[in-house]
Amino acid sequence: MSDQSRDCAVPNPEFKLEHVRVRHNTNTCDGRGRETASSRGYNAEKLAALVMHPMELCLVVSFDPWYDDYTSTNEELSYQTEVKSCVDRYETESGEEGGYGQFRIWKHHHDRLLEDHKELAKHGQEAMYFFVVYTIESGIEKEVGKLVAPIEMIDEALDTWSTANHVTMGEQKNRRISWRLLLKKLGVSRERFENELIINLIND
Repeated sequence: MSDQSRDCAVPNPEFKLEHVRVRHNTNTCDGRGRETASSRGYNAEKLAALVMHPMELCLVVSFDPWYDDYTSTNEELSYQTEVKSCVDRYETESGEEGGYGQFRIWKHHHDRLLEDHKELAKHGQEAMYFFVVYTIESGIEKEVGKLVAPIEMIDEALDTWSTANHVTMGEQKNRRISWRLLLKKLGVSRERFENELIINLIND
């Protein structure tokens, strides 16, 4: 695939998590997994769809459980997109700031997405991750920053896995990684992450 065809267009980088929450009915869960899903997770998925879709559609399209959205970013290339979100800092029981928020990536979903990516790349389709970090102010999420990265780059960053129990998936291997550590592994500074509308590592 040529470098030009792999250019990942991001048509609406100016939309933020708080804009989507206010502009669209995004605070209720619908679709697959809604019984156990977080409304903030759905908000992040709809943000990704809106940011990546040239028609500004806040519509999540997913055909399988290991990715959240399917987006055509230009005439030659489409992406399966897995969306991950986390809070900037956890809050302790005393109300003070705790550790940095963590993204959770499930290994069986990641492996299937990676497997799909290798096959899809032959047909002008690829897989990527969309990450968004937020703070909570008066109960409302406010975006800190967002980033898109090719799945190969994230695969290299996920060096260890542990087993965890999930209410719908049972015991599965997963990787919990703080957003600060992930940025470090990806070579992205905190300042760049917080100041650019979106970090696009697919085109870097």
